[in-house]
Amino acid sequence: MKTSVLFYSILLSVLLGLSGASLAELKSLGGKDPIAADAPAPKLVRFINDKENIPKTFEQQPPLAPHRNEKYTVNLSQNECLDCHQKEKGEEEAKSVPMPESHYADAHGKILDEMPGRRYFCNQCHVSQIEAEPLVGNNFQTVQ
Repeated sequence: MKTSVLFYSILLSVLLGLSGASLAELKSLGGKDPIAADAPAPKLVRFINDKENIPKTFEQQPPLAPHRNEKYTVNLSQNECLDCHQKEKGEEEAKSVPMPESHYADAHGKILDEMPGRRYFCNQCHVSQIEAEPLVGNNFQTVQ
């Protein structure tokens, strides 16, 4: 009997403490100043549409996509990137820059006839290049 009373009193105090914490004043992570309702829209950015590959800025960087790709469908049942970048059987070349042989290698380095699943979602590594001011200052120098 005494243990159940002790248990329920501890439970009640915990619940009261949690309810008091939920009623406490919440502070904004954005600082003291309120967000203006009439803030100007961000500047539109221009995508770089090149026919050539965009130079890399560091070793092992995945190539940047020289075109827009946010409207391409890439899901479990469809990958529109493969329409241009994968050679079909019997074709000499792909319609655009072909995927390298490394994209056909499995986890053990064996080259397969088809692209393995770990390389299927192209936009995890390959992003579009845009002309935009950096969000944060940077003094990074490219590798030559």
